[in-house]
Amino acid sequence: MKVYSLLVVKDEADVVGLSLLDACRWSDKVVVIDNGSTDGTWELVQRLSATNPRIVPWLRYEGPFHIGLRARAFRAFRRELGWGDWWCVRLDADEFYPGDVRAFLRRVPWWCSTVKKSSTDYVLTHEDLDEGIASGDFADYKDRLHYALPQPREERRFMRHSPLLLWLDRWRYPHPWGIVAKERIPVDHYQYRSPDQMQRRYANRQQAKADGCGSFSHEQGTGWQDYLRHRPDCRRI
Repeated sequence: MKVYSLLVVKDEADVVGLSLLDACRWSDKVVVIDNGSTDGTWELVQRLSATNPRIVPWLRYEGPFHIGLRARAFRAFRRELGWGDWWCVRLDADEFYPGDVRAFLRRVPWWCSTVKKSSTDYVLTHEDLDEGIASGDFADYKDRLHYALPQPREERRFMRHSPLLLWLDRWRYPHPWGIVAKERIPVDHYQYRSPDQMQRRYANRQQAKADGCGSFSHEQGTGWQDYLRHRPDCRRI
């Protein structure tokens, strides 16, 4: 069984090294598309690929973000997969899979072709900033983040390969989805990591929406401070 992962990044230098190495535990290839990073993300991906052949820096695209970027990578690499193989159709640079992904996929019933994640969505709290937790390298304080959104989030992440799959640029995922497995795969999601990173995230996504990307409608607020939470309103992990 092979697993190919499709990753789109923009300004993720603080986390992409960690997440790529984590994904290489269970991915045969991690195909990376950089959407015009200016913080050294693309250069870091290239350096890691020099010593890890599973990391494939496939495309640097500096145009406006659109949901079809992963579809382009899917079409480029689909001939390398066959029946019984899997796609991680959406690998995000801020997500980590704590368990044995390949063992999970092997026990998905044969009649199911899509797997959803159930993510623990970590947040930064006002109290974290007051205590100085989110300073320095993310790798050094990642394990000190203990607060998450109240409810897990479910989204499609894996799809079983089939010659019948079709993925057009205007689609978020390949079709047909088929039957979704009942069991959800656990994911640790660190979308808010530091004030600097949160400000870049906010600015990049507001620009993408302004460019008509067709995504990020959930990104609201007036600045990075709106991403912060208070500990009593969160789940403690």
